[in-house]
Amino acid sequence: MVRNRIRWVIGAAVIATSMALTGVSVATGPTGSVVSEVLGAGSMSNGAGFAATPETNTVVAKFTFGPNSSTGWHTHPGKTLVTVKTGTFTVYHARDCAPSVYGPGDAFVELPSTVHVGRNETGGIVELGVVFFGVPIGGSPRIDQSQPAGCAIT
Repeated sequence: MVRNRIRWVIGAAVIATSMALTGVSVATGPTGSVVSEVLGAGSMSNGAGFAATPETNTVVAKFTFGPNSSTGWHTHPGKTLVTVKTGTFTVYHARDCAPSVYGPGDAFVELPSTVHVGRNETGGIVELGVVFFGVPIGGSPRIDQSQPAGCAIT
């Protein structure tokens, strides 16, 4: 029951944010020129709890990675929900340098202060929809980190 509630809350938050970004009103239909683009849709085998921290921003972003590209090592100030729209995205964490591979329809969560790098290790394009929670107002959803010792991935 808790798992279903968490999924419902996450889904409702993403839908509400998407609707707010596209100017769609819940009470009435759109007028004029309105274009809606799904940034990503995905599911997780395990749920994850989210809370909007007062006086912080929730940032919704679309990322497009070219062939053989990398985010560089970084962390986030709050929890981050990622959905893979297209392509294959590989994430390495500093703690073990082991790859986690995600494809279209997959979703995953990055916890605050978890040092990681995301990579497109293919010759194709990767598109992600990302929701960053707990971003300081005026701050960045990304905090650069040094290359971890013992992990040659860049």
